[in-house]
Amino acid sequence: MPLLSLASIALLCKTLSAFDVTVITVTTSFVSHLYFRNLEPRSNLSLLVLLIFIPALLSIPISYHVGYTLASVPLAFASYGGFLVFFTVSYRLSPLHPLAKYPGPAIAKISKWWGAYVGGRGDLHLYYKSLHDRYGDVVRVGPNELSVCDASLIPAVLGQGGLPKGPRWDGLPGRPSLIDQRDPILHMHQRKPWNRAFSSKALKEYEVILAKRARQLLDCLEDRVNGSDQQAGLVLDMSAWFGYFAKDFMGDMAFGGGFELMMAGGSNDGAVIGSGARISGIFAHVTYIIPPLVAIVGKSGIRDFGKERVSHRLQNGANRRDLFYYLSGEELPESERLSADDLALEGLLAIVAGSDTVKGTLSCALYYLICNPAVYNRLQEETDAAFPSGEEPLDVVKLSYMEWLNACINETLRLQPPVPSGSSRILGKGKGAKVFGKVDIPEETQLSLHTYSIHRDPRNFYTPDAFLPERWLSNGAPAGEHNTSAFFPFGYGPTTCVGKNLASMEIRMLLCWMLRRFRFSKAPRVTYEGWEERIRDWNVMHHDPLLVRISLRE
Repeated sequence: MPLLSLASIALLCKTLSAFDVTVITVTTSFVSHLYFRNLEPRSNLSLLVLLIFIPALLSIPISYHVGYTLASVPLAFASYGGFLVFFTVSYRLSPLHPLAKYPGPAIAKISKWWGAYVGGRGDLHLYYKSLHDRYGDVVRVGPNELSVCDASLIPAVLGQGGLPKGPRWDGLPGRPSLIDQRDPILHMHQRKPWNRAFSSKALKEYEVILAKRARQLLDCLEDRVNGSDQQAGLVLDMSAWFGYFAKDFMGDMAFGGGFELMMAGGSNDGAVIGSGARISGIFAHVTYIIPPLVAIVGKSGIRDFGKERVSHRLQNGANRRDLFYYLSGEELPESERLSADDLALEGLLAIVAGSDTVKGTLSCALYYLICNPAVYNRLQEETDAAFPSGEEPLDVVKLSYMEWLNACINETLRLQPPVPSGSSRILGKGKGAKVFGKVDIPEETQLSLHTYSIHRDPRNFYTPDAFLPERWLSNGAPAGEHNTSAFFPFGYGPTTCVGKNLASMEIRMLLCWMLRRFRFSKAPRVTYEGWEERIRDWNVMHHDPLLVRISLRE
């Protein structure tokens, strides 16, 4: 029977004219286009069938007209693929597309691979900002994706009852961590131990761990200053040292320690914890490519590292109430605790998310202070007044009430939010069209509120590109637009950054302590021009080394 079927197929192919084969190729290409339609591909099986299997079948009838099979295969793929691209591009640029009324660059409307290219460069935040400056509040940045610069939509889109997370984190192997959990119900359940870990009571318990690591950083810096020419001062990459501090501290919190990057000056096995920044900046736009890449390349060794640290911590038990204590549920019945694999996943998330963001904010804050001497001196005076006679700035309540300190931090976060391009959301299939203010979107549309653009919108903040901490003062601030509801550097709503209070505590304490002990200034023969513009958006901000001159205060 199979032989008869094959013979019948061969006979049928022989009877087809060149015109018939062309019609079949065009028709199958059009049907495939209807399947994809305005959606980016989501299933690797569908990609295999539509892009490999179908053109391979088409090569059979084509072979009877080109004379030999070796030529028929590339011809089948080229003709089928060419028509498929033609139909897809024509539709995505046509008035028939559901998002046709929204402006945007044609290349972005055609494919998210353009977004992947821009994401790989690291200037997605600057690119989207330029698009909003050119096209307005709503810009089409993908075949089925919008970027929105409208602060009034923050509660509706990101708040309770808003849109769930988009497919930006899809494709990663294994169980989703808290940050890539898209289901709102599962996210709420998964967030419970994190909420316990960052309660007011828990944060109070972390102060000792934080103070120990902050003191270690300052001692390491002082040792290096003392070993240098006191007259000339010492030039250090403070961004690197902020990174060592943040990873050491979060390593303590998540796994009970073991990194000791500050002690080693950066060269330590703990450095295996990385964010895969540039790769994530690319694949966040084309997540369907991740599973086949993982199958080919293999899984990252980072999770194995996390499991090893979890095993070590579980063997040693809980000698203090840190982040691991709450995530592991050591106070809960064993049936309610996370598995070792899940603990490793959440611990790695804590280290990457908690260290990259703090490192970036501290680096940017110090950069702005050095470039604005009047602001620096005012913060120096406030610090000296709050903690006189060399008193260590360990009182987190007092730190939280230092108005100029908080103004400087808020202004840094406004200009350089830790996640510049925000979090993509999606209106799922079967939900029907929905209207947010003046933006109406059909099903299966992704939408992002672009944090960087909203923070630098003159309708929200006067002189938006300038570093002006005085705009955050309770009184005496210059008149002008200052819309605090447009300020959301840690996100908003149920998925807001769960560790923002700990991050704020770290940044306040470390900034004050550094200014209390050291004097920072521009390094000689080092240009600071363009440093801010070269900050890269790879999901979280990344930047060049921050070389500064550091000396002890007299």
